[in-house]
Amino acid sequence: MPDLGSVTWPPPPIKTERLLLREPEARDRGALIELLASPEVGAFLGGPQPRDELERAIPEEPRRRSGLFVVDLDGAMIGQVTLTKDTGHLRQAAGRAELGYLFLPQAWGYGYAAEACEAALGWFAGALPGEPVVLATQTANVRSMRLAAKLGFTEAERFEEWGAEQWMGVRPPG
Repeated sequence: MPDLGSVTWPPPPIKTERLLLREPEARDRGALIELLASPEVGAFLGGPQPRDELERAIPEEPRRRSGLFVVDLDGAMIGQVTLTKDTGHLRQAAGRAELGYLFLPQAWGYGYAAEACEAALGWFAGALPGEPVVLATQTANVRSMRLAAKLGFTEAERFEEWGAEQWMGVRPPG
């Protein structure tokens, strides 16, 4: 992962009770476009991205991206989880490991996000023991706030960014 030391990427796929966390594959392209073009997914991220722009921008063969896990259910992508060093897009999180997640709306409400994030965080704790992880979301994103609490993140601060109140939580090393 960028700036996360000597972590070998990609790790072997991570299996949970129902899911597989793996590297992106060419077969995920359609689901990725659907994910990023979704009005529901984009509601707290500045809006959906235009599908025609995504069709042009997303390559047929995915590029390797450290820290990106595709979440696979029964052979199909339902979302993605990222663990990356924050690049300073949030001054409060600069230099820290940051958890991110996006799931297709049809996968919401089944516990997949919690299961996938727990697995990714477990991998991270083994790869970089002693490192805390941060997570940022809009306070208006009730689902994301509930997931953050379920994952063990506690509020570090609230701040205004991108025209909305943001919440940043920290999960201590574990």
